[in-house]
Amino acid sequence: MRFSLRPGRHAQPSVGAPMPVATTPDPRLVDDAPATVEVVASRATARLLADAVPAGWHVMAGERPSHRPGIDFVVLVDPDPDLASDALERGGAEVVVLLGRHAPTARLVALLDAGVSICLRESPARLVAGHMVARRRRGHPPTR
Repeated sequence: MRFSLRPGRHAQPSVGAPMPVATTPDPRLVDDAPATVEVVASRATARLLADAVPAGWHVMAGERPSHRPGIDFVVLVDPDPDLASDALERGGAEVVVLLGRHAPTARLVALLDAGVSICLRESPARLVAGHMVARRRRGHPPTR
């Protein structure tokens, strides 16, 4: 399954389209405190998310959760139940799960009931980043 965090449903730049002009950062996505985000099993999602998170945040990609200290968020893209359970059991970081657009509601509810901090169906990278910033602002410690 391909998961896309591009803005818009089918956003594709037209040939010869002008390059977007740099704008000021969205004030809703400004966070002065540094954070580390580990994206598991999707380098493309890591690249898209790196462009959307606040400037002081570091995004890295890996094949499995590293469970290293200092990681604030672990992002799992359409994980199998064992991978999600492993990330939740080891704790130390907020677990964010990104599911496909047509993922069953029962699966989303089961993940949230299991302790996942944020669970979203196919969403733009800015929305995912916004949820992570909001989670930090609310001051919630890691769920486990």
